[in-house]
Amino acid sequence: MLRARPNTLQYETLEHEINCLIGRLGAGIVRGVAYDTAWIARLAPRYPGRRFDYALEWLRRNQNEDGTWGGALEQYHDRFVSTLAAIVALREVGTDHRDERRARRGEQALWKIVGRLGRDDSDTIGFPIIAAALGHEAQELGLDVPLPPLRFGGAYRKKVQALLDSEYRDWTHNTVTFSLEALRHAVKNSDRVLEENGSVTSSPSATAAYLMTCNGSAPEAALRYLQSIQQEDGSIPAVAPIDLFEIAWSINYLRMVGAIQPDTPGVPPLLDYLWGAWSPEYGAGYSTFHGVTDSDGTSSCFTVLRWGGYPVSADVFEYFEGDDYFYCFHGETNPSLSANVRLLAALRTCPEHPRHPAWMGKVVNALHRFDENGSYWWDKWHVSPYYVSGIALDALQGVDDDLVYSRLKWILRTQNDDGGWGYLGLSTPEETAYCLEPLVRWSTVTDLVDRAVLDAAADYLWKHADDERAIPLWIGKSLYYPPSPVQAAILGALFRYTTVMG
Repeated sequence: MLRARPNTLQYETLEHEINCLIGRLGAGIVRGVAYDTAWIARLAPRYPGRRFDYALEWLRRNQNEDGTWGGALEQYHDRFVSTLAAIVALREVGTDHRDERRARRGEQALWKIVGRLGRDDSDTIGFPIIAAALGHEAQELGLDVPLPPLRFGGAYRKKVQALLDSEYRDWTHNTVTFSLEALRHAVKNSDRVLEENGSVTSSPSATAAYLMTCNGSAPEAALRYLQSIQQEDGSIPAVAPIDLFEIAWSINYLRMVGAIQPDTPGVPPLLDYLWGAWSPEYGAGYSTFHGVTDSDGTSSCFTVLRWGGYPVSADVFEYFEGDDYFYCFHGETNPSLSANVRLLAALRTCPEHPRHPAWMGKVVNALHRFDENGSYWWDKWHVSPYYVSGIALDALQGVDDDLVYSRLKWILRTQNDDGGWGYLGLSTPEETAYCLEPLVRWSTVTDLVDRAVLDAAADYLWKHADDERAIPLWIGKSLYYPPSPVQAAILGALFRYTTVMG
């Protein structure tokens, strides 16, 4: 355990923890969240004996003091949609005499949150259609809830209509399907919806919504899927499994700092697993049970597979190329900065590719164009700018040092008194890791990085790396926490600090 900073056993401690992490990769489990738990709670009376009533109990135990549900740190879209889903579930299936009071407290909290939604840098996934659909359900149940202002509403309507107008509606290859709960009344019996594991695009909430449409003829595979992912406390993860994402991100963090090699015990089977999911034409996604690939997952898989000696070709990135930047998903409503930064890092491993100069230039130009404040970027997959800005310090080194130094200055000037970093006011081990690792790297090439900054950050991480309260910062339909990639980033940052700084 990393409870305190050791004096003479730093390297050995890290090596042991890294080996343990490697052995856990592949399950693709994330922590339970209120949003998806609320959807599964609504299944309890429809499918008795499946433990779905445990989800309802979890909702009762996990209402925040202000009446909301959602992550520990306030991101208003997360709090809004999580609270809305929870009070709909309590009103619809709640039987405890206190459920009405819980729902009323949540209802009141929504009116306070709705005016703050514009303060968030990014929406949660599918927010325009999910908030509208849940709001309509809440009103039908007699709840008085506000209608939120919507960004990207028009773009979502186009995507939805294109799917619904298709002659053969294959939901498994459409990004809108991840938010099927907002469209469940439009699903037809002839539509292809379920993946091989019984899920709807590895989304528990979308799967639960699909089961609500089945009218007693529910596929057993979908019920088994939801039962298999329910956690001991009754909660439901935001997405499951994220096997490809978990492996690729974790291996990549550890690879970057030299903590592992392709032949490190436990690593070859993981690389084989990624290779088995790889498509030369379309790359990879976040889960083996999601039919849509993305450039973020493709870039990470490409980087680690090339490092492992597999015959991947950068030709795959042509599939994601747009006029001015690279798409994360085709048909996306707004660009992902982190996806473009990860693609930049991937391109740096294959300078021999004929499109290398043009593609590198396109990504760098896009990063300049999206540089709205001259200090940091934010990203639609993560609430913290330290996430994308930290990985950019590595990807841009020697490519565009002007962009690097502006991010570097911002990170150095925003360290908290406890040695950590945190965008939403509280330092977190995850964000501190995203800052410490590149700062250690840059401390070897510039005198801008004071050793005291690094020591304070490392001390913070040694003290807090095993905090039991995991703080969700990743943006799905609500905020969620993927334990293994976060732990890999923390261990990688400490490994870099220990091996470079001594």
